[in-house]
Amino acid sequence: MRSGKLARTAFTLIELLVVISIIAVLIGLLLPAVQKVREAAARMSCSNNLKQCALGVHIYHDSNQKLPPGAQMNLDATGSTNVPGTSWLVFILPYVEQKNLFDRYVTTSAYYTVSVTPAVNNPAIGQQRVPIYYCPSGAKVLSANSALATEQNANTTHYYGIMGAGLSTTYAVTNPGTNGAYATPQQNGMGMLICTQPSFGIQGVVTLSDVNDGTSNTIMVGERSMNPPPSPGNDYLSWVRGNDWTANPAGSGATKNILYGINSSAGFYSGSNMNDLSMNSNHIGGANFALGDGSVRFINQSIDQSTYIAAATINGKEAIQLP
Repeated sequence: MRSGKLARTAFTLIELLVVISIIAVLIGLLLPAVQKVREAAARMSCSNNLKQCALGVHIYHDSNQKLPPGAQMNLDATGSTNVPGTSWLVFILPYVEQKNLFDRYVTTSAYYTVSVTPAVNNPAIGQQRVPIYYCPSGAKVLSANSALATEQNANTTHYYGIMGAGLSTTYAVTNPGTNGAYATPQQNGMGMLICTQPSFGIQGVVTLSDVNDGTSNTIMVGERSMNPPPSPGNDYLSWVRGNDWTANPAGSGATKNILYGINSSAGFYSGSNMNDLSMNSNHIGGANFALGDGSVRFINQSIDQSTYIAAATINGKEAIQLP
């Protein structure tokens, strides 16, 4: 007759529940850390993309002795025909290792050429995806207007050239340098990547030496990668699109003015002005920006609004220091 206790071969139910509870707590503690690491990596990748775009702009400047046009409004110098041109993102293609794509683009034609056979520009080029033009945390890839003939299945972008300080009758903007209103940015080239229109006489050439406010305190490119509201749903446009005033919606595809605050819900397109839209991101608390000196900075959404708007100008005479 054997004495002693029998050897236990399994966990009791209570022990199993305790182990499951401990594992659940550990997972709950680990997930936020993993998400933070993932977002930090995405934000860094976004910053690197912006850095490459900024370097592309600078190399373009070195090669052409001027900055690329942010958005061409009309290629017809007489103004008798509407030929909306392309964006700065097309012009820097050769300098971001996309020369083959640039060579296929017809810079003398409108950004859309759906009636031409074989097709060029959009849809032929606009449907192509250039990886460095997108933030990993960004939500949209296809243009919101991709069903329209001029933007068939076109990709959008998350990086936008800054034309200058925006204007609004409902949002007062005062230049702290002159204590007066800002002039219309499209007519005096107050931003680094401006809208150009030969028939209107709008300034078509901006050089780095024109940035009298200092390249390290002037925003050149900003991030827009947040999901827009479901209506009207046409906030993002084709990355090859210049400034098309005959389209619906009218305005620029890949350049914006600085008017609304970072991550401002009021700065999504609402059927009025496509050019004065807010910079935004899915990064926590702000968005990435490339400055005129080629550096990239994460700017907090709590930045003073007058400082933020002043940073969009190249010759506003404001005495500012970006945080």
